[in-house]
Amino acid sequence: MATEPAEVRGPPAGGALEGVEESVEGFVARWGAHAADAELFARPEGVPLIECRVGGAVVQVFERTGPYLSRPGPAKLIVNPTARELRPAEAGEAPRLEPLGLSRLAAVGRVVEREGQVVVVDAGAPLVVTVDAPVPGWVVADTRVAFESEAPVHGFVVSGGRYAVHRRDAHDDTL
Repeated sequence: MATEPAEVRGPPAGGALEGVEESVEGFVARWGAHAADAELFARPEGVPLIECRVGGAVVQVFERTGPYLSRPGPAKLIVNPTARELRPAEAGEAPRLEPLGLSRLAAVGRVVEREGQVVVVDAGAPLVVTVDAPVPGWVVADTRVAFESEAPVHGFVVSGGRYAVHRRDAHDDTL
């Protein structure tokens, strides 16, 4: 993960949560630069949860770039947990990312970027955290924060500069 200082941007026009895009495509376009290196594991067909290794932890994410087109193996993945709040990390608390149960995680890391209610946290892997409440003013560049996510953690599978969204205009006449 790059170590550039955090960037704080003002809220975009409109939207219920400041900084949160209104579509999957918009979210991937805005936050794709913060996709984490991940290893996706095999899963039963039709199951929307992806189990993956990211930042040394095995977590489950709810795939948002489906309908479920991800494949097992290495991938770029925007990991998007939702937290009720961010708290200052304790002195000496090391960066970490750990599972808390089905599609929940806890993390400690450094703020990389902030836009409205979205904060990118480097917890050994980039996490694009949506905060359910206004983000406090103390959350700025290089601030160390900690949080526990709500379920589910969202995952946006990114392939190169594109996302794995089903093309509604594509069809196969050979079927």
